[in-house]
Amino acid sequence: MISHKLTPEQQEYQKLARDFATREIAAQAPKYDQSADFAGDIFAKLWQTGLANAAVPEPLNGLGLSCFDNCLIAEELACGCSGIAGSVEASSIAQQFVIDFGSDEQKSKFLSPLIDEACLAGFGMSGGIKSGRVFYRKEGEQFVLSGKHPALVNAGIAQWYLVAASGDRREVTNGGRELDSKERFSYFLVGADDDIDFGERAPSLGRRAQVISSARLDEVYLPASALLGNEGDGEQMYRLALTRNYALIAAGMVGVARSALEHALKYAKERMTFGVAIAQHQAISFMLADMAKDIEAARLLVYQAAQLADQGVVSTTEAVCAKAFAQEMVMRVTTDAVQIFGGYGFSREYPVEKLMRDAKAYQLFEHTSEGLKVEMGRHLVTAV
Repeated sequence: MISHKLTPEQQEYQKLARDFATREIAAQAPKYDQSADFAGDIFAKLWQTGLANAAVPEPLNGLGLSCFDNCLIAEELACGCSGIAGSVEASSIAQQFVIDFGSDEQKSKFLSPLIDEACLAGFGMSGGIKSGRVFYRKEGEQFVLSGKHPALVNAGIAQWYLVAASGDRREVTNGGRELDSKERFSYFLVGADDDIDFGERAPSLGRRAQVISSARLDEVYLPASALLGNEGDGEQMYRLALTRNYALIAAGMVGVARSALEHALKYAKERMTFGVAIAQHQAISFMLADMAKDIEAARLLVYQAAQLADQGVVSTTEAVCAKAFAQEMVMRVTTDAVQIFGGYGFSREYPVEKLMRDAKAYQLFEHTSEGLKVEMGRHLVTAV
């Protein structure tokens, strides 16, 4: 791991997160992977450390940590269990939208409760408006939301949710043209008591401790203060937030891959064949070397994207590179870890099969690997 370039304060937060993940998260990861329950007891303990809301500004009694600092924490927590850490990841993404685009009133209303008690925020997963199924219309000074969101993270356990909604398809412009939904893509802050009807959770392959379900909003009336930013600015906000969000998610993938490498290396040193540890066989040592190399490369891409975000640079390309590379890397590394374990890797008595399942989830959430490549290719072709 690269630690010599970190400040003493960053090393302190990194160690705090690592120790917590080892002591509290990793020890109970198999239990929550089996039950697929929200790890509320673990989250309550994490909240006490301050790491659950690390980006909340200091004036609101948060730690006010940078994107880079939060990526250090995200890697450590996901190394313990990405499913459990996923609840914090989702809450952090929702919080960051309020931090970046919210009014002072919204910051106080929606961020302060997360500091005052152990509770989470949630957000609607998507690739932006393209997968949105929630629409809104205006009635006087209120907004009315209706529709079904396919995947709300922290569904039923969060204090509030960041929900994307497009303009009501029935609305038309003065010229009679039907309003394109993308033109009216907006973000809303929806409270847990705002009559959201959550669907039944579908059993998932990986990251099973992360609570995700569909949600139906049926004529949910919201005050004007529930609109985040300006009406119709959702696409721009999503793009601006992408750098931080992708870096944070990619950092979690680095944590999962690192866990797989640590387990595989330990097993390879202990497993004996022909009188020597299998780590001494060239085929295995090459696999371990490739795993370490890929993890380090992904981590550096995360660091680059995070540092640019902290400098205020809109670095979409770097953020997409970090996430796209990490998505493929974590799948390769966890699959190789299972291979090193041999038949034992296929058994749930050993941890690497869970890591491989968790890795697959990362390839599908918040844009697939293929979708990111399309975006990168389009940018390369159109760049001057």
